[in-house]
Amino acid sequence: MEKTVYFIIAALAAILLYSCATIGSPTGGAVDMDPPIFVGSNPAPNALNFKGTKIELTFDEVVTLVDQSEKVMYSPVQHEMPRITALGRKVTVEFRDTMRPGTTYSIDFANCIQDNNENNPLEDFAFAFSTGDSIDTLQVSGMVLRARDLEPMQQVLVGIHSNLDDSAFTSLQFDRVARTNDRGQFTIRNLKPGKYRVYALNDVDRDYKFVRTEDMAFLLDTIVPGTYQETTMDTLFTKTMLVDTVVRGRHTVFTPNDILLSMSNEGYVSQYLYAYERPDYNRIYIKFSAPSDTLPTIKIIEPVVREDNNWYRLQRSEHNDSLFYWITDTMLSRNDSIRITLNYLRTDTLDSLTYTTDTLYVNVKNAFKRQLEKSKKEEDEKYKDLLEEYEKNIKDLQERAEKRKSERDTVKAEMEARSDSMEWAAVRRTWVKDSLARIPFFDFKLTSSNTVDVDAPLTFEVVEPIDTLMMSGFKLQRQYEDSLWEDVPLPQLVPEKPNEIMKWQLPVKWEPGSTYKLHVDSMCVYGIYGTPNKTIDMQFTVKGLEKYANLYLNISPSTGPAFVELLNASDAVQRTATVGNDGYAVFNNVAPGDYYARIILDRNDNGKWDNGNYAQHLQPEEVYYYPKKISLKENWDIEQSWNIYAVPVDMQKPEAIKKNKPEKKKWEEKDNKDKGQGDEEDDIYDEGPAIYTGNKYTDYQNANN
Repeated sequence: MEKTVYFIIAALAAILLYSCATIGSPTGGAVDMDPPIFVGSNPAPNALNFKGTKIELTFDEVVTLVDQSEKVMYSPVQHEMPRITALGRKVTVEFRDTMRPGTTYSIDFANCIQDNNENNPLEDFAFAFSTGDSIDTLQVSGMVLRARDLEPMQQVLVGIHSNLDDSAFTSLQFDRVARTNDRGQFTIRNLKPGKYRVYALNDVDRDYKFVRTEDMAFLLDTIVPGTYQETTMDTLFTKTMLVDTVVRGRHTVFTPNDILLSMSNEGYVSQYLYAYERPDYNRIYIKFSAPSDTLPTIKIIEPVVREDNNWYRLQRSEHNDSLFYWITDTMLSRNDSIRITLNYLRTDTLDSLTYTTDTLYVNVKNAFKRQLEKSKKEEDEKYKDLLEEYEKNIKDLQERAEKRKSERDTVKAEMEARSDSMEWAAVRRTWVKDSLARIPFFDFKLTSSNTVDVDAPLTFEVVEPIDTLMMSGFKLQRQYEDSLWEDVPLPQLVPEKPNEIMKWQLPVKWEPGSTYKLHVDSMCVYGIYGTPNKTIDMQFTVKGLEKYANLYLNISPSTGPAFVELLNASDAVQRTATVGNDGYAVFNNVAPGDYYARIILDRNDNGKWDNGNYAQHLQPEEVYYYPKKISLKENWDIEQSWNIYAVPVDMQKPEAIKKNKPEKKKWEEKDNKDKGQGDEEDDIYDEGPAIYTGNKYTDYQNANN
C-alpha cells in the first residue's frame, strides 16, 4: 500500500514539474482593426459664430497624421496653408489666413488620421464650422475615372464654381474643394443652395486653376444640390461582422450623388526645339517638344554642299517630333563640325505657331571622337609593329630584300591611306567594340522566327536606310509534298509603319500549317553607303488554324462607329477590331490565353481614342470594359454577348487588370502575409454591409457582394 502511494505521489510530482517547466508563447491578443473614434472638439462640430483660428479634435486613442499635406483639403481655399499637428489623442489645426465673416469652413481629412499602433485610418472624416450665424449643409458626391482605361483617379482635386462662365475654370480658384480617395470617389461638403459647375483637376502647380497641360475633367451641365429623405432597413453588425440588429432608419440623401467625371489630358504642349545633337559622323538628330504636321527645313551653311539639298535621308517618327537626318554625302560626314540653319514652327508668346529660324552647330559627340582617336592610335601601333617585323625580315633574308622592300612600301601606302579609310569605315556604320573595321556587307536582317503566325508578315531590320531594293532577288517557296516545292508570288517589301525606314515587312498570305523557305540573293539590297546585303536562307513553318481560337463579341446596343481592343493581363492592347454594322467585333486566329476587352465609341470614326478639350466643350470618347476575363483555348470558337451598359461603368474594369487599387491596412497586409499571399494577388476588398449611404457607386457594389 505504501509503495503504491509512493508511486502515485512521484507521478503527480513529475507531472507538476513538467507543466511548470513548459513555457507557452503569448498570443498577443486580437489584432486591432478599429480606427480611432472622434469623441469631441473645440469648437463643437457645426459650431456657429466661431471667432478663433484654432481647431482641436479629440479621439479615443493616440493618433498620428499620414500625408496630411497631400490629403487634407480646406474649403474655402486657403492662400497660406493652415498648420496641422497631432499630439497624443489630439489633432490641432491652426488657420493662418484671416477668417472670412459669414462663411462656412470645412476640413476634409480624408484618411490621414490613423491610430498610432496599427495605422488603422479614420476614413472620410470631415469637420465643419461657421463664422456666421448659419452653416451650409448641402453636399454632392461622385467618382473620377481616367477616361482612357477607367482607372480610379486617386488623390486628384475636385472643385465647384458658382461662377458658371467657362473662364472660371482657368482664371478663378474653386469655391469649395475635395480630393478623391483611393477608390476615385469624392464628396464636396457644406455647399450653399444654388447652381454650380463641377470639375476635376490634377493640379500640378497647386493654384486651383486649370492650365492646358494638366489632366482635367468637367461636366457641361450645371448641378443643383438637394436632399430627400430615404427610409431603409439598416443592419447593425458586431466587430466580427455577425448580424446584431436590423432596424428601420430614416436618412437624408444628398443629391446629386452619382457624378461621373472622365479625366483626360488635352495633349497640349508648346512647340519648340527640344534638343539637337550629332550622335555619330553620319547622323544629325533633331527633337521637338510636341508633334507637328509640318517638317522643318534644314540647310547646310558650312561646309558648302551641293545645292540640290539631296545630302540626307530622313528617318522620322509618326508625328514628326523625332527626326534623324542620315548624311549620305560622305565628304560632308567627315567634318567634325557642321553648321546648319533650321526653319521650323514654334509657339510664340501669344500661343500661336510662327516660323522661326535657328543657326545650329552640330558637332560629333566627344565619346565618339574619343573612340575614333583610340582606334586610330591602335592602328598606328599595329602598323608600327608590322613595319618592324618586315625590317627584321629584310635584315635576316638579304636574298629577298627587293621583295621585302616592295612589301614595306605597300604597308607605308596603307598607313597613308589609313586616316581616310578609318573615317570612311565610321561613315559606313562600322563602329564596333574597340575598333573601326570595314564591313563589306549591308546589315539587312530577317527578324522573324522559325515559326510564323498565320496572320504575321515576315519582318526585316536594317542599321541604315535602304538605298536600292531589287525584289527579283527574293524567292519564296512552299513545300507541298515531302521533297517538292512550289514558288509563291511575293508582294513588295513595305515599311512596318508609315514613315518607317528601318523596319520592313513582307505581308505574305500564308497557307496555314505549311512549311516555307525564303532565299534572298546577295547584292539585291543596298544601303545608302553603297554596301550590299549578304545572302539569306531560312526555312520556317506557319502555324495551323487549330493552334488558334476565334472570338466573336456581339455588342449591344448599337453605338455608331466603334472599335474593340483585345487586352492582355497588363491591360496592354494586343489586337484591335472594328465593330461591324451587325454589331459584331471579330478576332480571328487569336493565340490561346487569357484576355480582356474594352470598346471605344469612336464618335469621329478616325480609328483611335480621342481625349477631351475644355475650350471646345468636347468630352473624351467613351470607353467601356467587358467585365470578365475571356479565356481562349486552341481550336475554340467563342461568341460572347456584351451589353456595354449592363454593369455600372465604375464596376466594369476587372480587378485583375486594375492598377489603382485601394490602400491596404496594416493588419490586412499582415493577414495576407500569414496566409502566404503576395502583394501581386488580386484581393477582394470588402466594402462592408449593404447600408444605404447616398452614393450609388458603393451602394451598388455592396448590394452585389
